[in-house]
Amino acid sequence: MKTASLIIATALLASPIAFAEDVTCQSNMQELARYSSAPLDQLTDDARTQLEDHIRLAGEAQTDGDEKGCIVHSSKALQEINSIGQEDEQGQRNSNN
Repeated sequence: MKTASLIIATALLASPIAFAEDVTCQSNMQELARYSSAPLDQLTDDARTQLEDHIRLAGEAQTDGDEKGCIVHSSKALQEINSIGQEDEQGQRNSNN
């Protein structure tokens, strides 16, 4: 019995789910607030519009109590923000090869 419990406990601890960060609407919205001064001028007009739409929809979902919708839109907005500058860096790396 102890061996089975130990195996189950080890499997749970080794599981990626055990180490997954708890993503919530509030945590994403707080992170978005920290990025409010991100250099959005580096985004194309379409990307900037898409980012603004995701932020607006996340805020509306948060106001409506829609946790899932807020997480989806705020996560997409954070992905857009985190991609700023990466395309330029990748282009430079590819041109150096």
